[in-house]
Amino acid sequence: MALNGKPEGIQVAISGCYAGPIFNTVVGLGLSFVGSAWYGYPSAVVIPKDPYLLETVGLLMGGLIWALVILLRRDMRLDVVLGGGLLAVYLLSISLRLIQTVGSLQHHHITPAP
Repeated sequence: MALNGKPEGIQVAISGCYAGPIFNTVVGLGLSFVGSAWYGYPSAVVIPKDPYLLETVGLLMGGLIWALVILLRRDMRLDVVLGGGLLAVYLLSISLRLIQTVGSLQHHHITPAP
């Protein structure tokens, strides 16, 4: 449908790019949570706390808002501004995670006793 040459083709392609991963996440997590709850019934399912959860959600929301704003302003046309912004959000996310990982590894480094 995206390759039929009509103006709606690009919207179908963009919808597929967003809807596919969102569907996989929702269904994958949903089935996992249902299975976990069913297996552990009647006890509650405990989700471990992640200190970087708000950071992850913030960067995800930032990327989605960026895409929404840029696509609406440019009449749903994909261009360098959209791609560059999404790439910047991705690189920021990876950089922050690497800094956090390296920092936590240095804190757990075992030093020999004197």
